[in-house]
Amino acid sequence: MKNKIFICICTNNRKLKLFKNLNSILGLKNFSIYDIEIILVSNDRLSYKDFLEKFKNTLKISFFRESLSGVSCSRNRILKILRNKKFDYGVFVDDDCIFSQNWLISMMKVLKKEKVDIVGGPQITKSNNILLRIMERNFRNELEIKWVSTNNVIFKSNILKNDINFNNELNHIGGEDQLFFLSLNKIGKKIFWNSNATVFELSDKKRENLKWFIKRNLRYGGSAVIIYKSLYGNFLGYLILLVKLMNDFRKLAIFLIKTLFLSKKSFYSFLMYKARILGVFFGLLGFQIKEY
Repeated sequence: MKNKIFICICTNNRKLKLFKNLNSILGLKNFSIYDIEIILVSNDRLSYKDFLEKFKNTLKISFFRESLSGVSCSRNRILKILRNKKFDYGVFVDDDCIFSQNWLISMMKVLKKEKVDIVGGPQITKSNNILLRIMERNFRNELEIKWVSTNNVIFKSNILKNDINFNNELNHIGGEDQLFFLSLNKIGKKIFWNSNATVFELSDKKRENLKWFIKRNLRYGGSAVIIYKSLYGNFLGYLILLVKLMNDFRKLAIFLIKTLFLSKKSFYSFLMYKARILGVFFGLLGFQIKEY
């Protein structure tokens, strides 16, 4: 019997990118040796009837519409669906990403070799924009880590045998996936990084500017306040946040010094950490800069 894999995608008014995403699933090596089904949750009001018709002979797609707006609501809808299904592995991927052909082979190899519950990998932008490149999270080697993102992750079905969900406080600012996987790691679920299992983010011109870059990093800082309070409570959460702030100030100073040598990348890295530090203070004051 084939192993059952659910590939879970949240979407919101990005049909063209979603089309490329689904086509990349068909291009995965070893696709045919698994029983793969797509769970697609829309957070918009568009009609998907004609769109889904294009894949009726090639992909099994279960379509759902989430009426409550926000990324946490959409992802929690997926968790609710999965907890009522029998399956072996689940996958989260963003609707604006495409899989590398060897992604499935690489992920299954690491899952079995390392005997872990969750494996994440890099999301590399298709754009050459320096602002987007700076924010990419990547490690050179395979290693055990504390959290992964929902833009590129595979997991065993057993990680859902609990009541951990995506936090609705982060519904419109992001960071809900970081908190979700940190919470799973806290109860003993092992998370591994696979640098060879890449997804490619399709470029978005709306994000290739300094305004979006600063707002994204302000949100990053703001979400950290909620994440650490949720994980550790007020006292310990604020203490860990203080340590994080001190580390960010250290990085800020390093990139400021490098900026003096006219390094463009260092200048933008300086702005990134400055925005994240400001975001923490905004979060402590109760301000949220929304995106989703």
